[in-house]
Amino acid sequence: MESLQPPTTTTTTNTTDRTISWYEVPKWRQGNKYILSGYRRELPNHRALLDGLKYLHNETCNVYTHILGALGLPVIAVIVLSALHSQPRFSGVSGGDYAIFLIFFCSAEIFLLLSIMFHLFSAHSEAVQRFWYRMDLLGMVVATEGTLISAIYYVFFCSPLLQKLHWLIVSHSEAPDERYHHRADVYTSYSSAALETRKKGRLRLT
Repeated sequence: MESLQPPTTTTTTNTTDRTISWYEVPKWRQGNKYILSGYRRELPNHRALLDGLKYLHNETCNVYTHILGALGLPVIAVIVLSALHSQPRFSGVSGGDYAIFLIFFCSAEIFLLLSIMFHLFSAHSEAVQRFWYRMDLLGMVVATEGTLISAIYYVFFCSPLLQKLHWLIVSHSEAPDERYHHRADVYTSYSSAALETRKKGRLRLT
């Protein structure tokens, strides 16, 4: 397969341009060769990178959709928890239910905030980009963990032993060798656990 080559025409890039092309960014930022433009210049200053909120670049959609979610989620959480507390039909809701809802909402909020930081500050430097990339992955794990804990609580509500067993399974991770710390592996293992939990929940309802 032929590698992408820079345009044959000679172009002069204005140093005041806020975005540059894929061919102009350092190698550590060339993660997707199909996104050819819209890259922010490398700015080793967090405050300067906040200015990226004021103009369009190839992370704008990621940043703003996550910001909207991070602002809206606490509002939704307050509405849901207030309804559980005030409406008579939810009079049987226990402290455990409130705790599970809080775990779910907090894990989702952590995911959104860490993802915002990654997409906003990834143009800082290679070291900072790697740090926030790890934090972004951590946020995904936290969100998935929070979702699974919440689902297991209700799927095995009448089986405390199975409930605790499944919590132990999804909460335990053992990969001492860095070669096994792969994004796809994390997604696959968590997705498999989620599908198994849903399947068991459906079987219990039938």
